[in-house]
Amino acid sequence: MAMNIIQGNVLDARAEAIILTVDGAAKGMEGNLSRQFALRWPDVWSEIQDEIRHPITLGRVIEYEPVADCSFQLILLASTLHHREVLSDAAKQGIIRDATEKSLRIAEKYSINTVAASLMVGGWRLAMQSAFLSMVDGYESARRNNVNANLDIHILQPSDYETLQALARNIGWR
Repeated sequence: MAMNIIQGNVLDARAEAIILTVDGAAKGMEGNLSRQFALRWPDVWSEIQDEIRHPITLGRVIEYEPVADCSFQLILLASTLHHREVLSDAAKQGIIRDATEKSLRIAEKYSINTVAASLMVGGWRLAMQSAFLSMVDGYESARRNNVNANLDIHILQPSDYETLQALARNIGWR
């Protein structure tokens, strides 16, 4: 089991599963990554929209196996966005940590080796460093519970990638 920081678009990942963030309150309240996914794989997104029932409780992760052609065998919809609720940073961090761990546990059930994700900042409502540390906590919790799926966090901007690499070194993680 490994956790990696990768520079590049998560939609181009060579992983069996991807985490997409949504506000589970209602359809159409997905994050930017989910919208980009929908543009690249409209048939899969249409399937998801037809099959998934809302509301999805904040913090819940729902798995979906696409029927239409897609680069990913498993889509993990993490309800981590919160457009209507006011949450403390600690609550946001807990949601990200739990969604990361739950996603890895679900991936393990499907014998998925690698899960790709972007940095789950909750629609820019959480600092990049805090979001990363929350995802590290979720990964570490899954690892302590004998989950063996790898987590690849994809960072698009070179400066953000460098910042997270430095943070990872500073906490002794890499």
